[in-house]
Amino acid sequence: MKHLIIISAVLLYINSYSQNYQESYKTDICSCIETNRKKDTFLTAGKIYNTCFTKHMVKYAAFIDAEIKEEDRTKKYIVGQKIRRELQEKFKYELVYSCNAYIDIIETKRQSVVQQYRSKKIDSNQIDKLNETVAMQPLWANYYNRGQYFYYIGDLQKALQDVKKSIEDNPLFDNYLATAQQHILLATIYEEQKKYDKAIAIYDAINSKISNPDIAILKAIVARKRNGYRLASEVQHTTSILNAKSREPNDKTLISKRTRAIQTNKTDKKHQQNSSAEKRKDSTKSLRSLFKMKE
Repeated sequence: MKHLIIISAVLLYINSYSQNYQESYKTDICSCIETNRKKDTFLTAGKIYNTCFTKHMVKYAAFIDAEIKEEDRTKKYIVGQKIRRELQEKFKYELVYSCNAYIDIIETKRQSVVQQYRSKKIDSNQIDKLNETVAMQPLWANYYNRGQYFYYIGDLQKALQDVKKSIEDNPLFDNYLATAQQHILLATIYEEQKKYDKAIAIYDAINSKISNPDIAILKAIVARKRNGYRLASEVQHTTSILNAKSREPNDKTLISKRTRAIQTNKTDKKHQQNSSAEKRKDSTKSLRSLFKMKE
C-alpha cells in the first residue's frame, strides 16, 4: 500500500510538472546555447540548438512520455517520437523570443552575409546587364533578379520597387507558397526599413498556408526588433561611442578651462608685477643705505 502511494505521488508530480516543463526545457537550452557559443564562435545557430535540445532531452524525456496515454508500447514510441519532433521544431523559433544568445547567433550570421555583399564594389556592368534584360524581357523573374541585386548593394528603394513589380506581374501573385521567395525578400526589405508590421504580416500570410519553422524564426526576429531588440555587438559599439563622447570635454568645460587659464595668466602677471615692484623697492633701499654709508 505504501509503495502504491509513493508511485501515485510520483505520477501526480510528473503529470502536474509536465504542463510546465517546456518553459524549463527552453531555459536550459538557452543556457546551453550561451555556453557553447562561448566555446566555439563558429558553430551555426542550428547546430548549437540541435546539440542543446538533444543534450537536455535526457532531463525532460520522462515528462514528455508522461503525457502519452497510449498503452501499446509501439504506438507509444511512435507518438513519443512525434512529440519530440514537434517540440524540436517549435522551440527552434520560440527561443528567438526569449533567448538573446540564440537570436544573436542567427542575426550575426544574417548581417554577415549581407555585409559581405555590400562590402564589395558595386558592379555597374552587372546593373547595366540587369537593366537591359528587364528592358528586353520585362518578366516578373527578371524584375525579381534585379531587385535582389539592388537589395544586396543596399539600394533598398529600387529593390522594393522591383520586388513589388515581380510579385504583381507573377500570375500566382496571390499564392504565398508559389511566391514565397519573392515575399520573403520583400519582408526582409521592410525589416531593414524598420517597417516591422508589414514584414510580420507577410510572414503570417506565408505561414498561414503551411507551417514553416524558418519563416517563424524570421517573424520572431522582426517581432523582437519591433520591441527594441538590438544585436549585442551593436549595443556594445554604441556604448563605447557614448562612453568616448562622455569623456570628451563639452563647450562649457572648454570655456571654463579657458577662463581659468586666463585668470591664472592674469594672476601670474600681477604676481610678476608685484614681485618686480618689490625688487625695485629693495634695490632703492639698498642704494639709499649705500649712500648713507658713504655720507
